[in-house]
Amino acid sequence: MQTRHRFQHAHSPRATWATRALALLAAAGLTVSLAACDAPRLAGRAEAEREMSACESAYVDARSRSSMMAADSGEPLLVRYIASLSQPDDWLEVAAQCSERFGEGALSSARAELVQASLAAKLGQSAAQRTRYARLDGVESLDADPQALLDMALAEDRAGFAIEVLAARGVPYADLDTGDDHKATAQQLVSLAGVEPDSEDDPRQKVYAVDTLIADADTVTDTATGLRVQMVAAIEMDCARAEAASWSGTDAESAAILADLVAQHAYQAFRLGYPTSDAALFE
Repeated sequence: MQTRHRFQHAHSPRATWATRALALLAAAGLTVSLAACDAPRLAGRAEAEREMSACESAYVDARSRSSMMAADSGEPLLVRYIASLSQPDDWLEVAAQCSERFGEGALSSARAELVQASLAAKLGQSAAQRTRYARLDGVESLDADPQALLDMALAEDRAGFAIEVLAARGVPYADLDTGDDHKATAQQLVSLAGVEPDSEDDPRQKVYAVDTLIADADTVTDTATGLRVQMVAAIEMDCARAEAASWSGTDAESAAILADLVAQHAYQAFRLGYPTSDAALFE
């Protein structure tokens, strides 16, 4: 993290030289004094205590830039925008390195991308284009608990079914392509879990309850927040939450891939008006 320091310059060059000289002499004297009274230490202990873990480092970086890009940071709009450019990936790194913060990292990544797009629009810029996994195309293996992958597959299949039903009803923002993507991802997750598709170990139910889906409404009461939200937004966020709760692995590369998948669903929910506050997402 870079910090900015403000120096106050003395009015006289001579005063500046004298001040610096005194400071150097004082520092040198302090160094000698400390060297004379230093207690013996265990080799490597101080260094180890100063070093942060990969998780801690990722989290500190992400939180630091989040503060910088916040509306109440006091920073100029351009500075906030520049800080936002790395934020989606910063939070994916948190999800990858901190198993206990997987969901927080994935949802925060999606939220950061939404903020980034808003800041870009205010500056007359196009939103930054991120490289995303199109479903899980090209992913040949994941170092993850098979049951976690199967739980994610169930969440994807349920979301795909729901969106297809809504598309048939003509509900706004529900389309068959999105439903197909969810179902294709579910199929990929089953295969990555090492389970034969459509076998007795395949958790996908194909058909799910439709009471809410066929109701004469385009919005639904969100179970997590109690707020009325657009139906597709609720479906995408339910899928994201279920997948985030399913993860239990420690492999950073696999976590990053799956966190990006979770973030995609959350981002779509945010775009459709799902609330982005900490209270709505994490409490």
